[in-house]
Amino acid sequence: MALSDGVEALIEVEILCHRNVATVERTPCAVFLHNLQLSGYHGANRALLLRDDGRGAGEVAKTVVHYYRVRGMSPVADVDPVAEQQGIGAALRRLRVLPVAHHVLLMSYGAGMLPEMPSGPIAIERVPRETGRGEAREWVELVASEEAGTAHAALWRTVIATEARGAGRTQYLARIGGRAAGACSLFVAQQRGRIDDVFVLPEWRRRGVATALVTWAVRDALECGCKQVYLFAEEGGPAVTLYRKLGFEVLARDFLRRHIAS
Repeated sequence: MALSDGVEALIEVEILCHRNVATVERTPCAVFLHNLQLSGYHGANRALLLRDDGRGAGEVAKTVVHYYRVRGMSPVADVDPVAEQQGIGAALRRLRVLPVAHHVLLMSYGAGMLPEMPSGPIAIERVPRETGRGEAREWVELVASEEAGTAHAALWRTVIATEARGAGRTQYLARIGGRAAGACSLFVAQQRGRIDDVFVLPEWRRRGVATALVTWAVRDALECGCKQVYLFAEEGGPAVTLYRKLGFEVLARDFLRRHIAS
């Protein structure tokens, strides 16, 4: 599926994916996400689907900055190709809302068929969303461990636990010999599947854990009728090579280019 077939549809899935962790406010010039209790988490505090509503790119950029400034937060916006073409990205940059240094690839599964399940000792289980269940707590703790020891550890754990309860999500836990080794998640909306939270504990890496997790998520998405399965990966990161081997293709670089006020 070409990117031109669904820019706004993909952004809509991104919005729906985060509605469990953020208040969504739709306006003619942008869709604003915000959560004052999680002000340090940019995924829940950003503007998307920026569009010139007739006032010009400069006024749209000022509206974005004002929206977050009055709430005591640093302005954050994800600039998509249409917003860039309309000059809104350039207008934000003039206001010192600048793009992040790293680049992100939008990758879509393009094999056109169900991937084969890998053989081996890795067992994959779907995790119930109920936070009172032991498996759900185990999934949250495993994914949150990626930021263990950092200044953002507590925030990230809260985000993970909140998002995991959202409708349309499936969490996967990989085990080797009964021990938790890795995790990922799948969000499905509007016949699109978004894979996220792919994480493998350091001691279990290079054993096919990520391959098994992503394969399960792709199969589940396709079997439930998704016309597209996609994910985001940091350019140059080791995950890109894995995703290519699994049948993912790069649709765009910086499809949603994150801009943050300096």
